[in-house]
Amino acid sequence: MDLWIKGAGGIHKGRVYGLGSEFSSSRRSFGSGGSSSSRSSINQDEFELLNRRIAEITELYAQERAAREEEAKRREEEDRQREEEMRRKDAAFTRVSGDVESLKAQLNYLLASGGFPLPRSPSRSNKTKE
Repeated sequence: MDLWIKGAGGIHKGRVYGLGSEFSSSRRSFGSGGSSSSRSSINQDEFELLNRRIAEITELYAQERAAREEEAKRREEEDRQREEEMRRKDAAFTRVSGDVESLKAQLNYLLASGGFPLPRSPSRSNKTKE
């Protein structure tokens, strides 16, 4: 009990802050008198109840923390997959762009060599004279 009192900050005006009037310093009589055994058993029950509640809260905290860690891992994996997909798309775009540039160069070479004469449209000056 002294640890509880110490943890609560000590006794002020005959009471322990946060523990209520049943824990006033005038009522603390462990080990003396006939009612101390019943008082001690009540405190033991309360102590066990508190310990069980602490264990429950600790378990809930551990579950929540594990869930948050799992979510962080899932998001990290999704981000990695997105980055990998973007790298693949960038590489494909680079290949296609290179192919297009190569085809343009080949077409310009063929056109410049005269292998495929292109019909020319009449000049504008001819159209305006008609």
